[in-house]
Amino acid sequence: MRDKTQSAIATTILVLLLAALACTCTAPRPTIVPPTAAPQADASAAPTLLPASTDAVALTNTPVPDVPGPGDCSFNAKFVTDVTIPDGTVLSPNATFIKVWRMRNTGTCTWEAGTKLVFSSGDLMGGPSDVPVTTPVAPGAEVDISVNLKAPSTPGDYQGKWQLQNHTGTFFGNAIWIKIVVPGPATSTPTSTPLPGPMCTPPSCPAGQVAVCPGLCTGGCGMVCAAPTSGGCVAVNPTLQPVLNQAESEGHDMGCPTGSAFSIQKNGDTGAFQEFWANWDNPNPHTHYRSLMIWRADTREIYVIDGQNTDASRGALLAYTDTWEEGQPTIHPDCAAMTPPSGYQMPVRGFGKVWCTQGLEDEVGWPAQAEVQVNLYVQPMQVGWLMKVSNPAGTSYLVALGNNWAVTQFTTP
Repeated sequence: MRDKTQSAIATTILVLLLAALACTCTAPRPTIVPPTAAPQADASAAPTLLPASTDAVALTNTPVPDVPGPGDCSFNAKFVTDVTIPDGTVLSPNATFIKVWRMRNTGTCTWEAGTKLVFSSGDLMGGPSDVPVTTPVAPGAEVDISVNLKAPSTPGDYQGKWQLQNHTGTFFGNAIWIKIVVPGPATSTPTSTPLPGPMCTPPSCPAGQVAVCPGLCTGGCGMVCAAPTSGGCVAVNPTLQPVLNQAESEGHDMGCPTGSAFSIQKNGDTGAFQEFWANWDNPNPHTHYRSLMIWRADTREIYVIDGQNTDASRGALLAYTDTWEEGQPTIHPDCAAMTPPSGYQMPVRGFGKVWCTQGLEDEVGWPAQAEVQVNLYVQPMQVGWLMKVSNPAGTSYLVALGNNWAVTQFTTP
């Protein structure tokens, strides 16, 4: 009798084991998918430039993985545009506002009732923990999702991240964010000379019009609405076409080129470039966001791309006028007492002055390598610029600069 019982138990265990091995389905984990990591600088080694052979080029446009759904369909989402409150908008303390994101269903499952946009991290800004997607969204369709928020009472830069969650509680798609600035009180005795910064929100243009900069529009100031016209437009330079395609795929309308592409050259200078790494103290490489600083010799503008992922393929754009001159301190007095983290260094000259006086340490982090001279090839658009930043010694970029936003692609030097 004991032998038969033991035989039955063994048979049952064998059947269960075979069934487990035959099953190839696993339930999706309800966690946020981290961004793909780009090559990181070794904090324990002397800073070196990324080699031109890095495989980061292939990672630039890597899509967010699909999340399996019921049957054979999958969930995914893509950010299209900020309908209201673009990143860097300046709001008064305690101001109430409505943030609206436009999202596209890039999966094959319909977003059913019960789909939510859920607060993920950062500053909640007086908002709810989640908001419902009020209507079903079919594959390929777009939807505007709004949330009521309130600016904090304390001056500072604030950012909140959100992510979609399907009706089963599984997160999917990239995280999206809201970034605002609450200005401090004016003072008649500043400790340092403030630099022009992104203090204006471009106008919200009616259908058929785009925001156009008739001159120098630092931080969106001076933008006006105008209807795009074919008159005066030229062809997009083939070298710059890929990054324009990327910007358009993300919902940005740059209009058409208003002039031919040209190389920056003034008094023997071209441009300068430096990479910065946020969250440098976090051991998780997926949190090491890359930001960029670019200097133009012809206009003496410094563009800061506050990257939101490891390859800075998307980020908020800040623009400043370079006021550093020869004879001024290489390290700005505001940062003279600071000590860079191990493996990083202090930004200097024009980049350092902007970094120090604008308090960009928390936003963009620290550089691991010194700034380098680069060649800049640019083409003016009705909205912003297309640009190639060529660094013969390391990673180069294609860049599209718009109204408070930027997208980039890795490219060859």
